[in-house]
Amino acid sequence: MPAACRPGTAAAAAVVIAVTIALALRAISRVQVETEGGGADAPLIGPRVRAWYRGLMGPFEVSMVRSGVSPDALTYAQLVVSVLAGAAFWQGAAFLGGWLTILAGTLDILDGGVARRGAGATHRGALVDSVVDRWAEFATFVGLGAFFRDTWVLFVVALAAFGSLMVSYTRARAEGLGVELQLGRAQRPERYVILGFGGFLSGLVAHLGCFGGEPGAYGLLAAAVVVLAILSVWTALSRARHAAAVLGGSS
Repeated sequence: MPAACRPGTAAAAAVVIAVTIALALRAISRVQVETEGGGADAPLIGPRVRAWYRGLMGPFEVSMVRSGVSPDALTYAQLVVSVLAGAAFWQGAAFLGGWLTILAGTLDILDGGVARRGAGATHRGALVDSVVDRWAEFATFVGLGAFFRDTWVLFVVALAAFGSLMVSYTRARAEGLGVELQLGRAQRPERYVILGFGGFLSGLVAHLGCFGGEPGAYGLLAAAVVVLAILSVWTALSRARHAAAVLGGSS
């Protein structure tokens, strides 16, 4: 658990984060997209934000391709960072765990971008990426479960982990049967954002208020896990319902 609170450092970090978010929102508002999306099963992160973030990552992807960085290296780096995020959550370092979760999500985006730009997108790479993604999510959820082990949130962590895995499994199974699935409120980017922001904001508040390192002091993190569990299960069920309807109509 954190040895001591640091309200001054937390306040400075809050100012930096607020300014960064304001600048990001300003940049996002200038992004032009063909459609804004929408609907009950549309992803929480809309096309405008996705386009902005892909544009932000573009120069890094080009630089990595030129430097000879392999997509697999980024995939395994994502796994390492996710394990570290789980360890941070386990120790009650929610602020660090949140940022590491966001870093893991960024690496997940970069590995696909580098593969496409470097003509390295292969069936083997897609398989490795999918398998490593599941291990990475599991590692983070293990850390969260260990931290909340003596509270009711442990059950919600288990539900969120199950829902997240089912989101990916349902898509993989449906596409194996010829049904393309892209819908869902909580796809992988949304899960990284919900858990990442919930973690670092919860840690920030805990340090600002000197609430200590006990699980009960991290209400925002617990709330993020609850939201993640609800949206993940809803997304998995929505995908299953849609795939079943398509398969039923084509039989």
